[in-house]
Amino acid sequence: MATAIITAALALPALPSPSCMLSGNASWDMSTTPAQNPCPVPTPWDVDWSIRNSTALMSVDPGGFDPNHTWGWVTLDWQANRETWLVRDPNKARCEAANARNCAALKKSGKVRRCTIYHNMQLALQWLESNRAVMDQEHVDAGWFLRFQNGSVYDVALTVRPDPARPQQPSPTFSQYFIDWRNRAAAAYFVGAIVNASFLPGVDGTFTDDSNGAGMEHSTLGQILNISTATIAEIQFATQASGTYLATTLAANGKTCFDCVGGQVSWTDAGGTQRPSFGHNQRPPPRTQEYGADQCSAWMRAYCAPGMQGRGMFMDWDVRSNASNHAQTMAAFLITRPPVAFIGSYMLRDTDADWSDLFALDVGEPLGGCGEIKHGVFERKWSRGTAALDCNTYVATLDFKALAEESR
Repeated sequence: MATAIITAALALPALPSPSCMLSGNASWDMSTTPAQNPCPVPTPWDVDWSIRNSTALMSVDPGGFDPNHTWGWVTLDWQANRETWLVRDPNKARCEAANARNCAALKKSGKVRRCTIYHNMQLALQWLESNRAVMDQEHVDAGWFLRFQNGSVYDVALTVRPDPARPQQPSPTFSQYFIDWRNRAAAAYFVGAIVNASFLPGVDGTFTDDSNGAGMEHSTLGQILNISTATIAEIQFATQASGTYLATTLAANGKTCFDCVGGQVSWTDAGGTQRPSFGHNQRPPPRTQEYGADQCSAWMRAYCAPGMQGRGMFMDWDVRSNASNHAQTMAAFLITRPPVAFIGSYMLRDTDADWSDLFALDVGEPLGGCGEIKHGVFERKWSRGTAALDCNTYVATLDFKALAEESR
């Protein structure tokens, strides 16, 4: 009897990204199951349970970040400090140095506990000193960057505009080359350059933009360079694999990245747009009134698991003006947070108007772990009070004795 040969293609499930930044921090959607490939936490970091020192935001302030409130972690975007680094000659721009000086000043003043600076995983940027050092013909010829069929580099040049309040500043045009992370020498250099920049005075690590890789914001890349979708996928895989190598190297050196803990992109932007396919941080527990008590409880049980205490956490803070879940978000954070944990959003941008009084809660230190004291009701006792969340009603309790005196 002849054996039938099945030739139909099997529908295989999509594999997770090789980057812990993209597949290791939280669930991709409303699923309550945490992703299984977390980035390592920076081992030498001391534990700081303070809520204020656990807050996180991004600054794009062209004059430099200088808050009234004390924040735990700020990451400085490439647009930050343009007043300093945006100069007429593109080869004299010093964005990394300018952001590092801002970090050092913030930490010296006590306004920020941790500070990280911008890099990009898709593009080599002429305004970043470490990138510019290899954006030359020698490295183009060596295959470090994507090229046209004739061998010339593909340059998506960008004219950087000054802040509207500073119209006297120049508007230089900077080169941007696509990094080919398949090239081992290029991958080693750019990982090393980012790690080295994290050792600038005042700097604790990096924010790595576009960590998906080539095509992240340039959908016509394949058409322009006449390369296949499969080739782009190879470049993206190499980029994301290098992302995990970067995260591991940073952590081994006592550094980290905003993305490594999960802060790359928020689930909801300031305009209210839901972006579930973009979020890589811990979304707050699903709202009972919308998703049911079982989904909320499943989320809490997953993040209450003792093994989660060895991971980093970045709890997303809804930045919309009509947000109504801040108490529930804070309660879930306090109940489930591990030692290395942050609460905030990359959509928290510069302004102290985004500060919440909940960020100044004086909680002390945890007296134990998370407990489900009865079905669907979760709590954790702290030395200054108790945080609880009832998933049956989606009511949060933040029973703390006092608010810490806020720095002004």
